[in-house]
Amino acid sequence: MFQRFIGLLKKKELLTPTGLILALLVVLSLIIILGQFFHQSLQEEMAEQFNKQQLLLAREVALNIESLTDHVYKSIRVIAQFPEIDRIRLNPRVRSAVESINSSLRNEALVTIRVLDRNGTLLYDSSYPEKERRNYSKTRYFQQARVLPRNEKLVTDLLDIRGTDDVMKEFIIAVPVYRQLRKHYPPEFSGAILAVLSMDEITKRYISPIKSGTRGYAWMMDSDGTLLYHPTQPQMVGKNLYQTDTTCFKCHKSFDTEKKMIEGREDTFGYYEAPGGANKLAAFYKLPIARKSWIVVVSAPYSDVIALMQKSRRFYTLLILSIFGTTIVASGATIVAYKKKIKAEEKEKHLEDHRRLEQEIEIAKDYLENIVENTKTNLMVLDEDLNVRTVNTAQALTYGRPKTEVIGRPFFSLFADQLPPYEGVPMETILHQALSGRSFELRDYRMTGLQEAPIYLTMHINPLLIDGRIPGVLISSTNVTKRVQLEEALKQYTVELEDKVDKGTATAKKLEQQVIHSEKLAALGRLAAGVAHEIGNPLTSISTFAQLLREMAQDEFTQNSLDVINNHIQRISDIVRRMATFARADSLNIKETRLNDVLNSTLDLMRLDKRMKSSIEITVSLDPGLPEILIDEGQMSQVFINVILNAFDAMPNGGTLRVGTRQGRDDHGREAILISFADSGMGISQNELRKIFDPFFTTKEAGKGTGLGLSLSYDIVRRFKGDIHVESEVGKGTTFTIILPLERVKA
Repeated sequence: MFQRFIGLLKKKELLTPTGLILALLVVLSLIIILGQFFHQSLQEEMAEQFNKQQLLLAREVALNIESLTDHVYKSIRVIAQFPEIDRIRLNPRVRSAVESINSSLRNEALVTIRVLDRNGTLLYDSSYPEKERRNYSKTRYFQQARVLPRNEKLVTDLLDIRGTDDVMKEFIIAVPVYRQLRKHYPPEFSGAILAVLSMDEITKRYISPIKSGTRGYAWMMDSDGTLLYHPTQPQMVGKNLYQTDTTCFKCHKSFDTEKKMIEGREDTFGYYEAPGGANKLAAFYKLPIARKSWIVVVSAPYSDVIALMQKSRRFYTLLILSIFGTTIVASGATIVAYKKKIKAEEKEKHLEDHRRLEQEIEIAKDYLENIVENTKTNLMVLDEDLNVRTVNTAQALTYGRPKTEVIGRPFFSLFADQLPPYEGVPMETILHQALSGRSFELRDYRMTGLQEAPIYLTMHINPLLIDGRIPGVLISSTNVTKRVQLEEALKQYTVELEDKVDKGTATAKKLEQQVIHSEKLAALGRLAAGVAHEIGNPLTSISTFAQLLREMAQDEFTQNSLDVINNHIQRISDIVRRMATFARADSLNIKETRLNDVLNSTLDLMRLDKRMKSSIEITVSLDPGLPEILIDEGQMSQVFINVILNAFDAMPNGGTLRVGTRQGRDDHGREAILISFADSGMGISQNELRKIFDPFFTTKEAGKGTGLGLSLSYDIVRRFKGDIHVESEVGKGTTFTIILPLERVKA
């Protein structure tokens, strides 16, 4: 067939040097065109594969940052659930637990823990204790934290924190603290736990180490287009791509690609042009942090990605051109020589492709080694003889040795102490079973001899499967020492809480005895009411006969004596009536009452007290224009008696009690009547002042008080929608002010 074709060419006179040159030129032209298409398609494929690798890097960085923020949130949420977190300054155990959590967080990033009370006062600052007691109630993030529902979190946008030389970027994660402050009421906001994270530390730890190719790097912007971090252009950080100026176009022709990233019109990849021709490939991953999203971008010069292809392309072009020139010069070469040259070219191309593939494999190997080396998870590979073949830096740091001293050594020779069995199974047995194809998870595995204190690891031991066989074992582990220590601390804290509950039970029994005592007092009150009733009937008879005798008496002495007797009988009747009114305090008889009359009646009764007669003086200043008010006269008299008796007890050596009434307004702006009792007694300390209305709280000696008087008085006043204010100073006296809202009877 070939010979017939050659004969046809000779017959047509086409088999000439000119014809051969033209045919060869056509063939070479086709080869050049096909080579261009081949290189172009291969170049685009390489760029796409490279961008996929960059996307993995961007995603890894974003997930690491997201994992860090989630870990910080879970840690401060644990702190928010501490029962006495609002007493951290007074409770060293709570403070120790918080510091333990903060120490764990600081191993991952530069984190500052702050504890604020319900008023925004800083109770604890892990980094700057000197800031404690400062007030942060006006800050925006505290105002937002106050209205957060339970179990919700707040993540702020970046905040500018001015240091000594420059401005640092920080953001805050906050969770609210809710406590049951009042019985039968839902939990109320009691403070906030803040975690302040340094943006500079996050970029230094997670973004700065990222390298893509030879000149690629990672950078970050937010969803508003503001540059958050750039390793080569730090002066541009803080500028917004929607507000560009001339300095921004030294590196970019436009910011269309970045805008598409923000607006979601680019899925994962981007490509942008630079004025100097250093066009770049970019892969990005969006990370939702707060109201804004952060966009982690890994970019590399396009020229670096296709450098090998460009070199191959130039070499290929030069080769074709040389062949083209050689063809013109050696137009008389035979077809056999031409065939040999084609074979040589194919061999050269094959070798070049082989070298290119080797370089791609080397790049992929470096890329995988970079991932293994920079991951925070401990990784180790053992061969069939349980010798260490591969180990990353994180694993070497856990063992406290350089990588060079770990690789190549038998696994069990790395440990000074013998490895304990896990759930009764020796470690050597577990490794040999892994070589047989089984996988194991060892949770909280305890190791000693590596560091001063024992460490705890959660280990995953899996067979290394390659081409259907198992040449070794892959061991990945995570250091959970801090978590185990924290759990132990929480267990100890639980034991202490149980002990406090036992003590509280003993206190409850004591309160039960006091309630029994108060019931006895109530029985005495009912007895007093009965006595007052029994005395009332004879007094009525005596008064009647005294009046008859007064009318029958003829001499002045007898008449005067009977008048004195009748006056004293009336005085006894008044005393009995007041005792009966006091005894009936539990029955409600609300009516329109003149408060001054109730107060005068109560003072008349109190003036019979023996201390009043000897050493205590009462001065009264009543507003005669007070309107009538809806109250129960008997219960309000009981309140006045309790306050006055407490004033008498506060002045054992005598003194002055100033009693007054006036019209004003209560704390809610309503019209009200204010009744004040100011004594010149010993006063009440601020610590005791907060507890005087608590049931059974008393400062009196045993047997002289039940601690129920002021508690009952406060309940009565609250029943009439009023309040009691107390002001006191030790050594100068105490003032009780009873505030009753003014409610008139409707016509």
